[in-house]
Amino acid sequence: MERFDDSLGFLMTRTARSMKRALDMRLAQHGVTSTQYAVLFVLWEEDGLSLTDLGKRLYFDGPTITGIVDRMERDNLVERRRDNTDRRVIKVHLTKMGKNLRDTLLPLGPEVNRVATADFTREEKSQLKWLLLKVWRNVAQ
Repeated sequence: MERFDDSLGFLMTRTARSMKRALDMRLAQHGVTSTQYAVLFVLWEEDGLSLTDLGKRLYFDGPTITGIVDRMERDNLVERRRDNTDRRVIKVHLTKMGKNLRDTLLPLGPEVNRVATADFTREEKSQLKWLLLKVWRNVAQ
């Protein structure tokens, strides 16, 4: 029987938490969490997504994305607007403040990735991404 701390799930969880903590430390001075950074990142790519689409892109369920957007709206990073063509759909838009954070915050995620893979070759980085995607596909079925 394998030891718990040798299990793939434990190692991946511990790694993910450490990377999240490293990103949170960099974002704290800007009043943003790593989860909010993920939402901002998606909206920097495509502003005005529906709550549902935003949740799907980030793999968050409805209540989770709603809570995150609630806090971000309170902090003036995003605003909700009803869709003009379908009033039942709520879209999330960046505020001026959310847009202005882009140039400051965007480099922080890649910085954490660089630190995490500092002694990796280009091939090792590529292989790690490929293997992580393969693991995710295997368990996400």
